[in-house]
Amino acid sequence: MELVYLWVEDYKNIKKQGFNFSSRFKCEYDEKSKELTIDEKKDYVNIFPDNINVTAIVGENGSGKSRI
Repeated sequence: MELVYLWVEDYKNIKKQGFNFSSRFKCEYDEKSKELTIDEKKDYVNIFPDNINVTAIVGENGSGKSRI
């Protein structure tokens, strides 16, 4: 199982924000229809074996990484 997309409606200082955790998929959330669209990218190239998935959250100190 893989977390591909996360929508945060309202949590502390994060409001109505989407986070895409996959470079393989393009995800878009429509607030009005409450519909999530996930499309696989045709030009996606994976340099790792199929059983390995690497995702990183990076940023400056104090930018909110721990809150995610």
